[in-house]
Amino acid sequence: MCGVSGILSLNGDPVKFIEKRINLMAEALHHRGPDKKGVYISKKKNFGLTNNRLAIVAAKENFALPFTKNNQDFLSFNGEIYNYENIKNFLKEKEVKFITNSDTEVLYEFLRVSGTDNFQKLNGMWSFAYYSEDKHELLLSRDLMGERHLFYTVENNELIFSSEIEPILLASLSTHEFDFDSLVTSWKFNCCSPGKTLIKNIFRLKPGNNLKFSNNNIKILQFQKLQPEKWFDFFNASPSSTLVNEKFEQMLSDETRLRLPKEVSFFTPLSGGIDSTILASFINKFQKRFYTFFAVSHEDQKKSISDSMSEIELSYVVAKKLKTTHTLVNTFDVNQFSELQYAAENSFDGCVDIGIPNYSLISRYVQAQNHKVIMFAEGPDELLGGYVSDIEANKIDNLFAPGKLFDNFKYLLKNALTQKIIIRLLKLKKNTEFEFNYDPFYTRVNHSVCPNKFLNLIIENYDLNKHYEYGLLDPIYSHLETSLDISQKKALIYASKTLPDMFNLRTDRAFMRYSLESRQPFQSISLAEFFIAMPKKYRFNGNQGKKFLRDYVKNKIHKAIAENPKKGVGTNFIDRKINRERLNIHDTIMNTDFFSYFPFKKEIKKILLDKKTHTLNIWAAYSFIKTFDKMKRLCKVQKTWF
Repeated sequence: MCGVSGILSLNGDPVKFIEKRINLMAEALHHRGPDKKGVYISKKKNFGLTNNRLAIVAAKENFALPFTKNNQDFLSFNGEIYNYENIKNFLKEKEVKFITNSDTEVLYEFLRVSGTDNFQKLNGMWSFAYYSEDKHELLLSRDLMGERHLFYTVENNELIFSSEIEPILLASLSTHEFDFDSLVTSWKFNCCSPGKTLIKNIFRLKPGNNLKFSNNNIKILQFQKLQPEKWFDFFNASPSSTLVNEKFEQMLSDETRLRLPKEVSFFTPLSGGIDSTILASFINKFQKRFYTFFAVSHEDQKKSISDSMSEIELSYVVAKKLKTTHTLVNTFDVNQFSELQYAAENSFDGCVDIGIPNYSLISRYVQAQNHKVIMFAEGPDELLGGYVSDIEANKIDNLFAPGKLFDNFKYLLKNALTQKIIIRLLKLKKNTEFEFNYDPFYTRVNHSVCPNKFLNLIIENYDLNKHYEYGLLDPIYSHLETSLDISQKKALIYASKTLPDMFNLRTDRAFMRYSLESRQPFQSISLAEFFIAMPKKYRFNGNQGKKFLRDYVKNKIHKAIAENPKKGVGTNFIDRKINRERLNIHDTIMNTDFFSYFPFKKEIKKILLDKKTHTLNIWAAYSFIKTFDKMKRLCKVQKTWF
């Protein structure tokens, strides 16, 4: 994991103040790559590139950054190419000579040999910048599952890009403003729409996309997309559970083995839940001794849930079975103020999820133990219906979806009385707003945290139709729409939008705060496609989701873990009065002029500070205010530098 940033002149003229600006960007990304920093400025001073390195592969090798072997082509790389040894052998057959053992050099040579073709050969996560000085051409790229991020803006005949937004603001010669539509989407979904940020004209490269500058022209092209259809025939043949398990085990074994770091130590969560238990058990196939942890973030985790064991006790049962070095990481009884403050004022990307401070505290602990990598089990909940909201949505689908009993009466879902009846009948707790449609298809996603009802209270002329992208199938997958059942469509939406642009952004923001790289075997392309293709019967069983993985754990690992109900990681730190007081949330909202810049209703402050208002809405508002204030400060300071 590293940091990437740069400035490109679009007309070939020298970039103004390039040395000062490019060094500011590199310094702002120190936390992403504390092991080494490098800056390159072209001879004509029409391009500058930085790279901050967190040394994990070829960790002890010292090579110049950005990477080059001919002083003509330069690579700044953030991520990992997990199958780099196979790619290296492929390149050696083409008589390529290597001078390091790094995956960075492998990617560099792969780009020189293959260009932008055959990216599907790369098994990895990445955002990178590859520049040719003699051609004045630049390639920016982001991996298909969007585990890494790359932000950019085009202004004043310049393309400015970075792994984070603050370096762009520092290097920009323009004044910046908030994008109100992005703000509303962020308030509703905990993140901006794919490709957007809170800042006008600062964008995020979409997953599976390349941005290429050549011949004075910028083009953005989709180089890869998910292909769950490769598994349709397999599942249509009604395979035995034994055969499905074998396919799953082979893929997860391969993907886990590839992701295990060879030169640095790592931690992996072991929560007593399904996903982390499966991942730890597969790691155990290849590494008999490793470090696991349980993050204690609320008191409920100490309570018994099944077989007279608490979540903590269950985690120790599995740790003992796997012979891991297991420990408790306390994120509840520690000072949370600094992480809350940092998260709030650095939400330029639009991710205002309250889970970021939780993960940051974990990252801080893991870094203190001198680990550089966390093997993380994110993905199954999204791909296999693990969330309460998805389980409840399935119950509604079973009644009102096309072809179901009340298909012709789905218009009644918009009726208040009908909604009350269904809520009581199905015992709904999450899906009480009924903000979805079957025709055209729109689904509720787990990270839809703010209902339209509340947004209507605070926003003038709120247009709900402008902020539904996370519930819609991406047009690049329209050819699959008639081949997928509703649960498969939701999984594809989660895989192509939610995972890349909400959950992976949250993970990146939190863990890289303390220079910790996350590796996520469940988000390999092969497993994502396999899970998406699974019909609904593999996902839901009454009040439980992730049926396939629950059955797997029950039969292969531990029955009590399989019966463990879904619990969230962490707790809402803003629910704690001491945190609200230390952050001075009440006075911040009362005294800000932030809301006057946008079409909010006059009574918004009163509504936000009402005792009935959910604390997550208060946290979102507070984060927007603090980030807005920091943006203005950066723009003011920036003018004194140039």
